[in-house]
Amino acid sequence: MPLSVAVADAQSRCRGRLARTWVNQPRCSLLATWALPLPTGLLTGPFGGWMPMVAGLAALEGLQDVLEYHGCRLADGGAPERVLTLKWPNDLFCRGAKLGGILCELVRVDQDWSALAVGIGINLLLPRQALPIAESTSLQFHYRDLPDYQTLRDDLVDAISWHLSGEMAPLGIDGSLDRALNEPQGLRSRIAALSWTLGRQVRVVPVAGEPIEGRALEINPDASLRVRLPDGSQVDVSTADVGVLPEVAVVGA
Repeated sequence: MPLSVAVADAQSRCRGRLARTWVNQPRCSLLATWALPLPTGLLTGPFGGWMPMVAGLAALEGLQDVLEYHGCRLADGGAPERVLTLKWPNDLFCRGAKLGGILCELVRVDQDWSALAVGIGINLLLPRQALPIAESTSLQFHYRDLPDYQTLRDDLVDAISWHLSGEMAPLGIDGSLDRALNEPQGLRSRIAALSWTLGRQVRVVPVAGEPIEGRALEINPDASLRVRLPDGSQVDVSTADVGVLPEVAVVGA
């Protein structure tokens, strides 16, 4: 799949989901936007919610590739499994803290085709005092032997571009969407296996309505999140801010 990418070493008007700003300092973060051609019907149809999640998967895979290529080791010497995860719907997490965010927007080209703009921001070398919230983190706190900023930035752009093209291309081929999402090793199962959200207690803050709390059960075929409430009922969340709550040990358990 052809794509274009614009990269910046610093941005003055970074945007995130829900009109949030993205904090950055010069030469401390990956700040890039990719543009990919996809059918308008795919982006505006019932499966459009998968696009940010597939972009998150591509970003995570690209980051893993670069860390492995450069032989970057975990700072605490721990096992590499489940260090990098995805928080529903579009955040990169490292050891339970936000490492990066993704914003996808549709730009119509004509009746049949649109450009999907995928903006990705990842904290690479951001110092601790510059982190915007206590629940955020930077790659340098978790991995040793990171390459210099420019090498890390350029290698990440290459790796994420390769994975974005590879993951998105099957979705634009007529008739292959359901297979790409739902086959045994399809996108849905791969994203679920990397999810930081599933199985955890979450707080859901909808765009309109009162916040709710419950346990995240699964990612539905339309990319919405299914949550079980304390009374046993279940709700599907499509557009909301979902935060993972800390687990509290039960006394005597």
